[in-house]
Amino acid sequence: MRVLWFANAPLPAVQIHRGEAPAGSGQWMTCLLDQLVQVAGVQMEVATAHPGLDDDEFHADGVRYFVFGQPRFESIFEARKRDLDRCVSLVAERKPDVVHIHGSERFFGLMAARKLIDVPALISIQGLVDECLPVFFGALSPAEIWRSQGLVELATRRGHFWRYRDYLKGAKLGREILANAKAFMGRTAWDRAHLSSVNPAAVYYHGDELLRPQFSKGAWNLDKCERHSVIFTNGGSEPRRGLEVLIGAMRIVLREFPDAQLRLAGTLGNRRSYERFVHRRISDAGLDGAVRHLGYLNADRMAEELQRAHVFAMPSFLENSSNSLCEAMQVGMPCVASYTGGIPSLLDEGWSGLMFPPGDSAMLAAAICRIFRSDDLAARLGESARTAASERHSPARVVAQVMNAYHDLVSGLESANFIGVQHGKAIPCAESR
Repeated sequence: MRVLWFANAPLPAVQIHRGEAPAGSGQWMTCLLDQLVQVAGVQMEVATAHPGLDDDEFHADGVRYFVFGQPRFESIFEARKRDLDRCVSLVAERKPDVVHIHGSERFFGLMAARKLIDVPALISIQGLVDECLPVFFGALSPAEIWRSQGLVELATRRGHFWRYRDYLKGAKLGREILANAKAFMGRTAWDRAHLSSVNPAAVYYHGDELLRPQFSKGAWNLDKCERHSVIFTNGGSEPRRGLEVLIGAMRIVLREFPDAQLRLAGTLGNRRSYERFVHRRISDAGLDGAVRHLGYLNADRMAEELQRAHVFAMPSFLENSSNSLCEAMQVGMPCVASYTGGIPSLLDEGWSGLMFPPGDSAMLAAAICRIFRSDDLAARLGESARTAASERHSPARVVAQVMNAYHDLVSGLESANFIGVQHGKAIPCAESR
């Protein structure tokens, strides 16, 4: 079987080929790719188009890569006809048995939505940009939004206002793709519901994601962690991730646990106006001495830091299936996450983690303190989280889900009126709603 992937961002192999250190999100795709190339009879090829890259074609580790260059400062949600035509031509040239498009928010999905290719196409739902728009600025008030956006950034097309404008483009693309393409793969009740609401005739395959192996090697241990420490692994990204909510929660936590510490992983520097705004928010909350900045962490260091912390917190206003949360669960640590989007499909309240209403600092603080107070609860949540994640992200299970979808598409079985295929069983539309 010949499979051609289209990836939203360059995979690590592309970065290595360019002499760069592998970084960024989307590591689950590389983990899955490494598994699929080992499946007998499967030939993998990967294409991407991304601003700042040059046209390229090369082989690495049994995979053929195609790179389409785009202007350096172009929005990733731009849908130029030239780029779309080049991707359509690549499909015609390579003649794959199935095309797998990772993400429903870039122009790649238009090949399936507009029926520009005659090859079966599967679109993996990563996030739904359209649904992110209402919560893009998170807990920030209008005045705070302005204070977190610098005038220089406005003039140079950077910062949150310009990123929001990009999201509008991605949302428009996503709406067309979700409404008109035929076959999708998702992981949560949330993404399935939103697909069904706009495209009830679509085929929905359940497909979980693989995690980097570093998170299954070691296990969190209450006796070895730093007591009363909370780790957050999306520091400095954007307001939707809810860092301001967590800062407010830590201010409450410190009243009962004055030695509590917030450990922030991520690129929270001082260059961007939003980063400086976050630093001021930390200072205004009196948390300067309680916050430790970890910087960017590779997989090995991230796994180590997760095992070192007492609680993992995910305060996002909206997520489909947070890989950061899944990694913390795989490590086996107690997790607290906002009850939003697809998170309830990952976390079982009271069994494998605790949840709180999005944006509610007081409830987040209460959940963290509850874990700090009870070693029995912390151990039970961590053990249950590891059990759930180990099953959900099992390589054999995930590869089987993906290969079952590929075989279905190639054989034409997807033409039946199904909205879901989970664990190898088709779910009729009426049952899935």
